[in-house]
Amino acid sequence: MTFRSKSLALGIAAVLLLSASPSWASAQVTPEADAGKHTEQQHEDKGPGGPFGHGHGRHHDEQHQLKRLQYVARYFDIKTEGKDSKQLYEEIQAAKKANPQKWEAFKAEHKAKFEERLKEAARYFGIPTEGKSVEQLHKELKAARETNPEKWRAYMMQKRAQYDAGKGADQRQNDNKDKQQSSGKEGSAT
Repeated sequence: MTFRSKSLALGIAAVLLLSASPSWASAQVTPEADAGKHTEQQHEDKGPGGPFGHGHGRHHDEQHQLKRLQYVARYFDIKTEGKDSKQLYEEIQAAKKANPQKWEAFKAEHKAKFEERLKEAARYFGIPTEGKSVEQLHKELKAARETNPEKWRAYMMQKRAQYDAGKGADQRQNDNKDKQQSSGKEGSAT
């Protein structure tokens, strides 16, 4: 027998030996298989929020997009009742083309709001804001957030509570504005 055939025979024997599992090994495989099924079941039990419960799924994203489009539509005095995202998007695009100055004012207003939120967060963390660009403030806030995540979490919880407290009033105000728009258009049609 040559060296080549001996090594081939040895390799085949090793593969056969390793592929055959003893009875004590098969008993350990069963709990791992059950654990895999149990883990999958846990993930499924969490619901649409996923295993971590964040709730950021496709349905959430679509709702969020619709709310954002409704907000922009209200700025352009577009009726939002009974319209889906696609309809609102098309009407907003037409309004942007028809009135580019109003669109630029909208963007400037929201840029100013964003800068104010950054400055407020910077003040909370004790970061001076004088003479700094938005990008610089953003970088410093990110560094502060990474070095002190508990303080960031407390800040976010505080802001969320403020938002939730004002959310009801804002929603009522937006609902009243929608009703006024629909009644104003009905009144002008008659």
